[in-house]
Amino acid sequence: MTGGSVQLRTFRIAIRDGKPVQEAAAIAGISLGEAKLHLSSDAADPPPPEAYLPIGSMKGHDMARGKKAADKPISGEIPKPDFALAIKLYKEDIRPAQAKVGEFAQEQSTAYKAIKKQAHVHPGAAKLAFKLAEMEDTKRDDFLRSLYGLMEGLDIGLSRDLVDAMGEGEADSMPTRERKRPALATVSPLN
Repeated sequence: MTGGSVQLRTFRIAIRDGKPVQEAAAIAGISLGEAKLHLSSDAADPPPPEAYLPIGSMKGHDMARGKKAADKPISGEIPKPDFALAIKLYKEDIRPAQAKVGEFAQEQSTAYKAIKKQAHVHPGAAKLAFKLAEMEDTKRDDFLRSLYGLMEGLDIGLSRDLVDAMGEGEADSMPTRERKRPALATVSPLN
């Protein structure tokens, strides 16, 4: 499912309908921190249109839905497009919402640049840590167990020289790996 959970879709619909973040989070049954993370994530990578539809309303979805086109009577009438209404909705709803998203995205971008330049923390690591901080405990435990298992399986860990540079006790429980020596590539001459 590409559009997200029932709660996430409910939250997105409430935001789209102009509800304040706190109210939208309450309607969806999510924390304010999780709501803010969803806003920032959606601003950075806008969700597809079906992410704003309640689950079950998408074509081809396995959940309950209305009558199929074959079951509906054919009237032969094609509704006339209402271009004036479409333009009105664009000007009054879509364009202002896009401006707000742009403002939030700019604020986040500035903050992540400060995290990188002033705090000397990798922004991707910061985003992951902030996401983990907002997760429910059981989901976070499952995520971390999976991440650690994958790190073990892929032989990912801090290089011992970085652990030594961190100082006493800072990286004692972090997985470490010996750095693999780079192999030289052999190039065959072209004929």
